[in-house]
Amino acid sequence: RYLDRFQLPVKKKIGEYSKGTKMKLQIACALSHNAELLVMDEATTGLDPVVRDEILHLFMEYLQNGERSILMSSHITSDLEKIADSVTFINKGRILLTGYKDDILESHGILKCSRDQLKDLDPEDMVSIRTNTYGAEVMVRDRTVASRKYSGAIIDPANLDDIMLYYVHRDEGEWS
Repeated sequence: RYLDRFQLPVKKKIGEYSKGTKMKLQIACALSHNAELLVMDEATTGLDPVVRDEILHLFMEYLQNGERSILMSSHITSDLEKIADSVTFINKGRILLTGYKDDILESHGILKCSRDQLKDLDPEDMVSIRTNTYGAEVMVRDRTVASRKYSGAIIDPANLDDIMLYYVHRDEGEWS
């Protein structure tokens, strides 16, 4: 069924498959066992956006009944934003942040301010500070609290890429 769905050539030798076709074959094999837990390492890496979207849609179908799970490591955070329920950021073997994806995305934000305004911010609110020629962008842990404390400040929503970058750089103080 998955061979047909992925339009995999059955008469062709696996060694002649492209990287993307080999990945689709590996995913088809994994899904065909109907396992309760799939462990996937960089499952969508190297696939074009159309095939990646097809694979992610297939993963969502696989998970739909709630009786199966996928543990997936990926550097493609946009894929995780589409299908993950929970995320864990690991850097150099250390867990930086873990939780429900929606809660993490809802709570974190990027506060934009001048370098002079940085001194008025409570370090407890901040993950890290990214400076640029126009001022600073500060990752805040709680967007709601920050908007009350720093009324008038611009606080943009953050995506998983942003959050990962700010947590990776949090020990550096200010970074650019």
